Amino acid sequence: MTVAVKLYASLRKYLPRESMSAVEVEVPAGATVADVIARLGIPSEHTRMIVSGDRQLDLAAVLEDGQEISVLPPLAGGA
Repeated sequence: MTVAVKLYASLRKYLPRESMSAVEVEVPAGATVADVIARLGIPSEHTRMIVSGDRQLDLAAVLEDGQEISVLPPLAGGA
C-alpha cells in the first residue's frame, strides 16, 4: 500500500533529493506510523507530532492505503 508523508522543518533532510516536502512510501498492509518512520530512516525520537486529517496519531497507529500523514519534529524556543 502507499502512504503519502509530509515532513516539516529539520525532518526534511530525510526526504529523497528530488522531493521538496512530501514523499510516497510503499509499505505492506497493516503497516504502522512507526513502520513508515523507520522506512524513511527517521529516528522515532526525532518525531513529535504525527497528524492525519484532523487526528493526531501515535507511532502504533495502523495506516490505510492512500492515507496522508504529516510528521513534525520536536519544537524548541519561546520567550
